[in-house]
Amino acid sequence: MVRIEADDRLQKVEVLRDQGINPYPSEAFKRTHSAQEVLTLLEERTKAIEPGAEDSDKQPIKACGRVVSKRDSGSIIFIDLRDFSGKIQLVINKGELSEKVELNFDSIGKLVDVGDFVGIQGIGYRTKRGQLSILVHDLKILCKATIPFPDTYYGVKDPEILRRYREVDMVSNAESLERFTKRSKVVQSVRDYLNKENFYEIETPIFQTIYGGASARPFVTYHNSLEINLYLRIATELFLKRAICGGFEKVFEIGRVFRNEGIDATHNPEFTSLEAYQAYADYFDMLKLVEDIICNASKVAGIETEEIDYQGHTISLQRKYDYSGTYPSLNGLHWRVKTMVEAVKDETGIDFDAFEDVSEALEKVEQLDLKLSELDKQSLGNLLYAVFDKQVEETLIQPTFIIDFPVEVSPLAKAHRDKPGYTERFEMFLAGQEFSNCFSELNDPVEQRSRFEDQLSRKKAGDDEAMPMDEGFLKALSLGMPTCAGLSIGIDRLSMLLTNSTSIRDIVMFPTMKPS
Repeated sequence: MVRIEADDRLQKVEVLRDQGINPYPSEAFKRTHSAQEVLTLLEERTKAIEPGAEDSDKQPIKACGRVVSKRDSGSIIFIDLRDFSGKIQLVINKGELSEKVELNFDSIGKLVDVGDFVGIQGIGYRTKRGQLSILVHDLKILCKATIPFPDTYYGVKDPEILRRYREVDMVSNAESLERFTKRSKVVQSVRDYLNKENFYEIETPIFQTIYGGASARPFVTYHNSLEINLYLRIATELFLKRAICGGFEKVFEIGRVFRNEGIDATHNPEFTSLEAYQAYADYFDMLKLVEDIICNASKVAGIETEEIDYQGHTISLQRKYDYSGTYPSLNGLHWRVKTMVEAVKDETGIDFDAFEDVSEALEKVEQLDLKLSELDKQSLGNLLYAVFDKQVEETLIQPTFIIDFPVEVSPLAKAHRDKPGYTERFEMFLAGQEFSNCFSELNDPVEQRSRFEDQLSRKKAGDDEAMPMDEGFLKALSLGMPTCAGLSIGIDRLSMLLTNSTSIRDIVMFPTMKPS
């Protein structure tokens, strides 16, 4: 572990106070330029500023940021000042400081440390070696750091420290700050795109009396005043669809969801999900929307081409496949599209369309030595999904839509218009992982009740991820929900892809961790 302990910095805090200087002042510091703006300003005047000379215009500059390095040559102090835009060098010459300064030259040398936040006033300057800098006339401490600052050259390498103390990670590793900056831009790009497409952003409850919208184990808490158990939401789906029942036609939410499940490279108990629902649409409309959202996010993340380098794979986002299957509404060029039956057949040679009963399929599947549980063997649909999950998913490196899921694993999706036993659902896979899930939404309240009853049977049989009965949602469907399609996209996995990160814990700023 990194040693986070006080040195003589606390003594320096007291020295500053003894001198009448507040090391944590309340008043705002009004800067005129960011670090990058200073460099831009001075670069425009490069020829006008000779080495070792001041900017002849003497334009006053006020800048602020964190001290990330400090070098004292005796008569001159050099400081690297970093703000969110970049880094600029400060040159502090004893003879150039104003007469009425809060900190004189000796105090700056003794009391200002790497890690402190400071504000400065000065003018543009070029050092004798040609580096564009600010010649400081006054320096004020804005916040005194009281523990040693991480080494800015070697940084901090221990992944547990980086994740447990993310602020240490970001101040010592420039690539970490850039990664989270890029994630923020990705989230904003999703929101901007959906707003442009006339979707309305709404907020749904995080505390719910009945959890639903996904197959997952919930977190449970207790409300003292109401004297009831409440669940942290595992999905935003059911309430968003209730908004469609109430008259909205396009809605979305980008929000945290919570699932009481294991932690690994692609799973965190709380994560960020986009869900969007569109009335009078089907799952093929959502397919194009998924492509648009991800392609738009990649451009915002700074990926100029349609190719992404991710963990040794070159992923192409080019829409180059003209689907020639049985769905005329899926026109135009898209990423690769396969039915689940086609994907399993292509990878294993097993054709589930050829089986008349589950025993016949089981005989073939057992040759794959998948060690399937009894629950997986109850139906052709469960068996198909199990084979896909274990044999096919990790092979889908390039963007691929797997469409037409068995009804057994899709309790909220509409029954397929042409294929009994299947639903109008797709998942989009990339780099061997699921990135998006989508349905033509089930809007028949009688059929939905039957699906919930099947889920209840599973729950009673020991499946702790099965959904409970939701009478409130059934009442909303009974009021009427038009033809509707919905999608979800994992924002964390999308951010992992666009920042070439291997673990969700490196893209969630403060991941869930066991206390040290």
